[in-house]
Amino acid sequence: MISFDVDGTIFRQPCLRQTSHLLGFGNKWDQYDAMYKKGRISLRDRLVSHYKLLNGISLADVIGEVSKVQVMKNLRETVLKLQGHQIKVILLTDLPDFVCLYLIERFGFEGYVASRVGVKDGHITDEIEPLPDKRLGLRKYSAWTGIPLSRCIHVGDSLNDVPVFRIVGYSVALNAKPAKVKALASYQMETDDILDFYRHLQALS
Repeated sequence: MISFDVDGTIFRQPCLRQTSHLLGFGNKWDQYDAMYKKGRISLRDRLVSHYKLLNGISLADVIGEVSKVQVMKNLRETVLKLQGHQIKVILLTDLPDFVCLYLIERFGFEGYVASRVGVKDGHITDEIEPLPDKRLGLRKYSAWTGIPLSRCIHVGDSLNDVPVFRIVGYSVALNAKPAKVKALASYQMETDDILDFYRHLQALS
């Protein structure tokens, strides 16, 4: 099984941050980011605060803006090639589940582990179950699927991917900026074409 982070890995920029600015509440979004970076709130509180800003907004409007955010090249082709090797390809992110559902429909991913954010009558609600610990999320998903973590690969770019790197069999830091992320991954690469990741796996086999 291969899990992909979303922001910075699938999307080239943080998709909901960009969306928040386009929909008029970007300053509030950035304030919570600043508070988290200064240690004034936890990651869990940051996620809940971010997603509460979406309460009452049309899901179609949010996804419409998310769809404009640049993504890596050849995503669908890469997912299909991996699936051709009988590899399960999923998303692992603290973003809301509705972002993952959009990516599944667009690119063919098979599943996701993500924060849960409610949607009712086409509008986002304040029913929020954040996923601040992606490692715990993947552990549960691994147990549910019966696929051992030793047979999993994780691809990510951020500090919250490092705990996941530590529990999987192989990891790739993709376009990562923090030195710690690069150092603790099995391999690190810079590219705008996700097919390069597939080629790397082919070279390993």
